Amino acid sequence: MNLDIRELTSSLSSYSSATNQAVNMMADAVRPIGYILLGLFFWFEMASWSQMVKSRGGALTQKIWLEALMKYLFAFIMISASSQICDAILELLNIVVKVIAHVTPTVKTTIDSNISGGKGMIEKTIITLVGKAVSGVANIILGIIVFLRYLDLYMLKAIAPLLVAFFMMDSLRSVTINFLKYFAASALIGVILIIVSVVYDSIIAADILKVTTGSSDSWGTAFASIAKGVIYIFVMVGSSRKAKQLLGV
Repeated sequence: MNLDIRELTSSLSSYSSATNQAVNMMADAVRPIGYILLGLFFWFEMASWSQMVKSRGGALTQKIWLEALMKYLFAFIMISASSQICDAILELLNIVVKVIAHVTPTVKTTIDSNISGGKGMIEKTIITLVGKAVSGVANIILGIIVFLRYLDLYMLKAIAPLLVAFFMMDSLRSVTINFLKYFAASALIGVILIIVSVVYDSIIAADILKVTTGSSDSWGTAFASIAKGVIYIFVMVGSSRKAKQLLGV
């Protein structure tokens, strides 16, 4: 299996420029709704402030208005730049992937079946076919994981202006926080994938996973490397869940 670093470090525009353009159009379409929500949240907050101040026999001061306007101006900018914020989060974690790739050997995970365990041509053929099947499945699963990662990133970027607006409402602030954490977790999958691949290669090189039963020509020895491939598949599948667990999503 070959883990293409370029796929893990591609921006949303370079991975699929047509999809990214469509996503940007969707983000532009929902952005006015985000502005409307922001205006409603501003009205709710100022009405709450007015009621509280009036209950104490006072009135809204210039300082209160100024502080609220500055806060919501910042929120307005955040909604306007929500697409750029998503791109920046992805690029930041892509830099981490590039740094890891730069200081480690080329990531090339291989699953080779040790056919010495087979006693005859039929056994050797079966072992070889099983090994190739495991390697093929691993490549397919790895491709699906990378595809689903970018699918999540595109989807979240499309609705980012809407979700960022919720940050200004205390009762809905967790929606924005969870959105940012989920987007970061999807981007973090790239970092987890390359780390797992490097660690896996190191384990294989050190031959830590050894079969301790049977003689050197046993079926256990023959399928030892295949078992390592199966382990690799399970770890790859769990990379998405691990990234989300790390960020508490």
